[in-house]
Amino acid sequence: MTTDTPHQLPFYLQQKPVQVRLRGGQSLEGMIHIQEGLPLLHFLGTKKYFLSLTSARSLDDPPDTPPMAHLGLRLSNVVWIIPLDGSLHISTASVPAQSSRTVELHLVDGLQLTVNLNIAEEQRMTDYLDANWSFVPLWSASMPSTEQVIERLAVNHEAILAIREVPKAEEPPPA
Repeated sequence: MTTDTPHQLPFYLQQKPVQVRLRGGQSLEGMIHIQEGLPLLHFLGTKKYFLSLTSARSLDDPPDTPPMAHLGLRLSNVVWIIPLDGSLHISTASVPAQSSRTVELHLVDGLQLTVNLNIAEEQRMTDYLDANWSFVPLWSASMPSTEQVIERLAVNHEAILAIREVPKAEEPPPA
């Protein structure tokens, strides 16, 4: 059976734009189909091996390159996902409080992020990471190599090689 009308999503799904960083440095933009109100981490927690994107395109492609209608990405190759729609929440957690701790995350491909985590002084950083078992929610992550700040992202556990606390003396001054 063929139809001339485009495929329509079920009423409970929404298309939300995301940017995906892959191992090897390639970045893609595309749409995920997610239940209304579901945080990105909960959505990713339902995925076992693959993430589906529609209207996907590489950020390295010329602007006039037509997008791929559907692309499946192996989750183990995803470094991070950035929601491009402000209504797509990363998680149910809150933005780090003033009492947060500054840490460095060393990722695959030589990537490094500096970020504040909502963890108490007596809590181990590894316990925090283990509590977020597939992707870790981060806010205001800075990339020292580029001075870029990514406001909201979900980092794949499999992409984290090491974590270290930044001693107070090394912390950058507040903006």
